[in-house]
Amino acid sequence: MNSLLKADFFALLKSKITYVVLFICLGFPILMVLVYVGLGKLMINLFEDVEQMVTLRDMFSAKSITFSAFSLTQNIGLIIPIFVGIITMADIRNGTIRNKVIIGKKRTQIYLSHLIVAIAFCVGMILVSFLMFFGASSIFFSYGPEVDAKQVESFFRGLCIGLLTFVYVASLSTFLALGTKSMPLTIIVTLVTVIVLSLFCTLSPLLPTDKYNYIFYAIPTYANTQLISYEPLPLDIFLFGVGSYLVFSALNTVLGILLFNKTDLK
Repeated sequence: MNSLLKADFFALLKSKITYVVLFICLGFPILMVLVYVGLGKLMINLFEDVEQMVTLRDMFSAKSITFSAFSLTQNIGLIIPIFVGIITMADIRNGTIRNKVIIGKKRTQIYLSHLIVAIAFCVGMILVSFLMFFGASSIFFSYGPEVDAKQVESFFRGLCIGLLTFVYVASLSTFLALGTKSMPLTIIVTLVTVIVLSLFCTLSPLLPTDKYNYIFYAIPTYANTQLISYEPLPLDIFLFGVGSYLVFSALNTVLGILLFNKTDLK
């Protein structure tokens, strides 16, 4: 297992794609914050109503901008699922996986090694993006709410949910890549799944009753869609979110290993 991890991490560090995504994660947040600065100034000139100004201040706060980094329907959240699939597929395209099996490596270990690398890539890249959003937005905007113990708790709950979101994305992408051996299918299904789930979860406020709330809570990405809506993220949503991500990531892994063990490698 150690030799597989060393080889897969070496391939990750050697890949040009890794550095392309890293460059995007470093530069894109700065660009987006500058866009928000420009929009903020434009909208301030247009709004004269006090209530509108308060709403505008809440929209353009360092907190809201920072946690938008974890969104799966915009920004870096749309880019990472694409590239993690490409990186995972590299071993299949190059025939490296087949060679690993030939020399006696167990398929389960091969799968887990790729999963660990995919998680490291997704979490590492989104964390870089998150920190860049936080640093750049803090220069131009106030944090928003007054920073106290409640906000510290909110910050770390949000960070935990955000990172687990991309652990789930990595597990889904690895499952599709090693199970189907198709790059287009891996990228399309990963993107469609996370986008549809995220958009579906935003419909929960439209329900006429709270009767179905806990069903929504258990859906992967629900907690992620609520990060900016609450101060802090309620404990039940947070716990359901953590549990949902862990359960579905584990399910993706188990199903992925079973499928990969039966896949014909040519």
